[in-house]
Amino acid sequence: MTEHIREAMMLNKQRKPLYMQLSHGQSKTVSDKLIWLERKLLLAVPFADAWAAPYQAAGIQILCQDLIEMSETPKFQNRNPEGVDSLHGYRRPNITAIQSRLLELFRAKAYLPLAEYADSEIKDLDQKPRYNCMVRHILESIRRMAALTPIHERNALAKNMLSTEMLSRTILRTHIMLLNDFAEIDELAAPLQANALPILCQDVPYIPWP
Repeated sequence: MTEHIREAMMLNKQRKPLYMQLSHGQSKTVSDKLIWLERKLLLAVPFADAWAAPYQAAGIQILCQDLIEMSETPKFQNRNPEGVDSLHGYRRPNITAIQSRLLELFRAKAYLPLAEYADSEIKDLDQKPRYNCMVRHILESIRRMAALTPIHERNALAKNMLSTEMLSRTILRTHIMLLNDFAEIDELAAPLQANALPILCQDVPYIPWP
């Protein structure tokens, strides 16, 4: 996870001046906020990696399997091929309602329903694919992690190891709580995305179901 965040930060630092040139500096706030959030996450993720290490040594790919490599990130394009859109096409998701439902399922340890609910929200956002790309990305990650949580646990118990559930739940809850931060970044980016700058949307890999 530490390596994943570092690679993401490196990519965003590399692309920041390219976006600034294309947007005449207007994208700086978006890039800065995203990189700041990644730097903040880097302080916490080594703890998760240390927690996961004994399981990974035993062949249980918790965290590694939950993440998609940054090499899967789309290639950089100067312009959205679909062209300019009206900013009226942007709609900020109801993060409070989404978080509330996700946390309700999280507390119930209903991992598959949690993944399915995240999937339904992703499909809703897919109707306007140029917007809300970071919220979509974190929901894809939540979907994948929730689906993998019981699988990792079964694999650990089969090897007579302590359950992985608490580690998975810690990471999963952190993702759910990050939704507000990502929604704020998406809102900052929306005017640029309406103007055909594909910032954020082409800066994260697609995260499929496991």
